[in-house]
Amino acid sequence: MKKTPSTSIPLYITFLFMICLFILIGNAYSAYQNLEKLKANNDWVEHNWSVKDKLKNINLLIMDSESSLRGYFMSGNEVYIRPWEIARSKLESDFRELEKLLQDNPAQVKNLAELRRLYDSKARVFEHGISTYREFGLTGIMELAKVGDGREVMDEIRLLDIIMEKEENEVLATRRQVSYAEYKDALFFGTATNSIALLVLILFYRLIYRSFYKQRGIENALKIANDNLESTVLKRTEQLSVLSHHLLNVSEKEKAKLARELHDEMGSNLTAISMDISVVTEKLKDKEPELAKQLQRTKRALLDTVDLKRRIIEDLRPSMLDNLGLSASIQHYCEEVTAIAGLSYVADITEDFDTIDPAWSIALFRITQESLNNVIKYAQATEVKISLKRTEQGLWLQVLDNGIGIPTDAISKPKTHGILGMRERALLLGGSFSVKSGPNNRGTVTETFIPFKT
Repeated sequence: MKKTPSTSIPLYITFLFMICLFILIGNAYSAYQNLEKLKANNDWVEHNWSVKDKLKNINLLIMDSESSLRGYFMSGNEVYIRPWEIARSKLESDFRELEKLLQDNPAQVKNLAELRRLYDSKARVFEHGISTYREFGLTGIMELAKVGDGREVMDEIRLLDIIMEKEENEVLATRRQVSYAEYKDALFFGTATNSIALLVLILFYRLIYRSFYKQRGIENALKIANDNLESTVLKRTEQLSVLSHHLLNVSEKEKAKLARELHDEMGSNLTAISMDISVVTEKLKDKEPELAKQLQRTKRALLDTVDLKRRIIEDLRPSMLDNLGLSASIQHYCEEVTAIAGLSYVADITEDFDTIDPAWSIALFRITQESLNNVIKYAQATEVKISLKRTEQGLWLQVLDNGIGIPTDAISKPKTHGILGMRERALLLGGSFSVKSGPNNRGTVTETFIPFKT
């Protein structure tokens, strides 16, 4: 059973393509996830630093407020109260921001609430100290310091700051460990996918390599086949040319032999018959006039047969070629043929060409003969011109008519044996033959050129 070649892509190529596609999608997704995780880690680092900054800022503002109030108590200048008043508004803002930053961490929320309680307690101490100073002076402050707990509250605030910073550091360390584990997983996944991608690339390279050398082998085989075919065609063409040349030579020899036989044997027989009829006619003229008339008609028919024999001989092998040469033979043939066809002709032949090769003479005569036959059959012309000239390179023959012309496709048709025969005769002598439209696309012109042998 004959197998029909498949036009679809092989399954393994589709499978490799899908693997590559999944690898690309996986790498793209992994890169996106890693980028998001990196962004989240950076956000957490910034979050950690923001929390630490806020805690340090709160601690610093409380300490600055405490120092400024001491200056106020010692100098009594109201200017020293300004830092505390400014710190109160800033501390409120910092506590609100800390609430937003720590809202997802319950432990830190609890620590922040304790820090806020301590701050409120410290703020009450500050306010109570200011009111006491304004009422009792420095003596009231000294008495308040003996019973106050401002130092303990400040120590608790510092301790809570340290605890909250430590909590943030622990959270950050935990997230770093998670990130490191995720990074290891991503690295493993990336290494695995890259290894698979490398393997697929190697497979694709092998496929391309094999396909390339397979294609190269096919091309080399085709080149060898084409070279063999070309050499075979050239050899066959050469053989056909040799065969064609041989057949033409054989044909011309057979025609010449047949023409000689017709001229010698048939001519002598017809002459003898004509003489016998003449003798019998003379003897029967007085005795049997009717028979004599019949013999006279028979003699006229015999003379017509002699004339037909002469034309056949001239068609087979123009005797004028051997007796008068190429120029006279062409002009005589043209004169006879155009007179029968009712054409006018012009012969532009200025030389006798008596010294050329007999093979050239018969070839040029046959080409002229075939060209005139085509003009009479197909051209519907009223005039034909035959030119035969010698140039420095060779002999040039042209037959030009004023007829309807020749279709372009008719030149290359397989059945145009007349054109093929004329071209073959010219090629066998190393020449060229062409058929084309005449001047102004009117009529047809055939040109034959046979170069001199060097």
